[in-house]
Amino acid sequence: MRPRGDSVLVWTGGPCSYGCAACPIDQAAAPPGLEVAALRASLARLPEREGRLVMLVGGEPFLRPDALRLIGEIKAAGCVPGMITTGRPLVYAHVREKLRRAGLAYLRMQLFGVGETHDRATAVAGGFEQALAGLRAWVSEAGAACDVDVALTVRNRSPSDLASELERLAREIPASGVQVVVALDAAARAELSTMTAGRRPDAALAQWNADPTRPVLAWEGLPESTSPAARLTIAAREPRFLAVTPQACCLGRSEDLTHASSAGAEGVRANSFNFVRTSTAVPWTLDSAACTAYRIAAGADAHRHLWLIDGERLVLHATDTGDFSPAEIARVKDEWSHLFLDRAPAGVLDDFHEGMRRVMPDPTCDACAQRAVCARRFHIVEGRPFARQEEWIARYVASLRGRVLDVGCGEQLYRGELAPLVRTGAVRYTGLDPDEPSLAAARAALPEGRFLRGGIEDFRGTPASYEHILCLRSVNHVVDLDEAVARMAELLAPGGSLLMVECTPFAMLRRSEQVTAADRAPRAGHQHFRNATSEDVLPFARRHALRVVEHQPAGLQATNEWILLLQRPPTD
Repeated sequence: MRPRGDSVLVWTGGPCSYGCAACPIDQAAAPPGLEVAALRASLARLPEREGRLVMLVGGEPFLRPDALRLIGEIKAAGCVPGMITTGRPLVYAHVREKLRRAGLAYLRMQLFGVGETHDRATAVAGGFEQALAGLRAWVSEAGAACDVDVALTVRNRSPSDLASELERLAREIPASGVQVVVALDAAARAELSTMTAGRRPDAALAQWNADPTRPVLAWEGLPESTSPAARLTIAAREPRFLAVTPQACCLGRSEDLTHASSAGAEGVRANSFNFVRTSTAVPWTLDSAACTAYRIAAGADAHRHLWLIDGERLVLHATDTGDFSPAEIARVKDEWSHLFLDRAPAGVLDDFHEGMRRVMPDPTCDACAQRAVCARRFHIVEGRPFARQEEWIARYVASLRGRVLDVGCGEQLYRGELAPLVRTGAVRYTGLDPDEPSLAAARAALPEGRFLRGGIEDFRGTPASYEHILCLRSVNHVVDLDEAVARMAELLAPGGSLLMVECTPFAMLRRSEQVTAADRAPRAGHQHFRNATSEDVLPFARRHALRVVEHQPAGLQATNEWILLLQRPPTD
């Protein structure tokens, strides 16, 4: 269980080991850390503590003679124990054995550089090599029972050497079962922002996770606006200490956490916006040189406008959305053309078959001399825009047999394929959804199924108990994507399959009355937290030992609906 935004730190004494390379606390002068009785009392007051990650952080937690007892107290409270350490004590076999027996579930090994850079920061000659030796032994013995992060901390030093440091780490540590986290401080982020694209290490490493021979790479504290789509990012956490905070610590505050939130670190996101039809039109011309569209809205942001071919006219459409950055709008419109014309009457929404048509760029504009200053014209593509993807999904669902878990089952778009299988007993179906009205409708339509209210993160099913899991258009609604994939991987039987389907951001071409009706339409009682691509999900699949069987990414030649079929490897 990797840390989330609501993780809790327990300071065991000494300088904080969370990652500050120049902690202001003197080891000898530091006050004692939390005592066992105080920890027990604080954990008892912790709200929603079942499954909450509680991490020991020091100094070095291993220096506490009662470290194993602290882990036991965390487990007894219903929480999940973790530890942040420099890793050197892991070189001893008896230490590793005691930690395994204690049930340590998360370990974060803190590095302040590679080789001598780390040794200088910790003032321990040979400490880097000892830490890696202990890490390799721990991973080989603990296996999947413990999540392991190797945190390469960039504090009080330049990020310019990151690429070479990560290449060395990839040669030194296991490729599976370990995630490398590059943890950036404010100074490192500021330096990155001043670098040209050709020198930036984050840009050079954007495709790192495409190589399965390397450990998964994640970035902590990297601004989202600078992140390529294929990068795994972790929101910079605001950890809070339980009952006692290290003296002069820059990380968090001491409190009893009685009002701590269990919500994820990500905020709610929109997944679409509108290009609204205007009254402005110009004549359509076959020859781009004769087109006058470029003269309209001259100097305006071309990404926020487009011309739609409508008979003998070009009609201007514009967006004033504030939910998406200019780069995101440009990707939807100009890079991927994930644009759809809303053909339905106002108030009739989500008719993915006949109510929408794909809108694609008109190749006539390619040779136009005014291309750089014009919003470009688009044409309507006849035919169901999602026909190929929907036919593939429907065939897959119809082929299911055995125990099936449907995560986010509310809409049940494939009830026609599922219902006969459930009613004949070919499929034993469990539907999971946080929205009670959607569940009520699903129960009425398919009473032979089993329906439960809640999210996948809270679902306590029996491990390895489902041959198939469906996660159809639910990826962006789970609170914690890593935890959701981990839970689904755990629930899959060996050889079982996980089908994930989701949509990337898109834009609708609408008339003003359609926009008004869409804005007033009720929505189901769950939130949209991210706009994940299939490439964003692949590192999580790797992390939880799921292999790719089928991958249909979104793109210009495809729609914005992507398909990812994963499998838990069969046991030998």
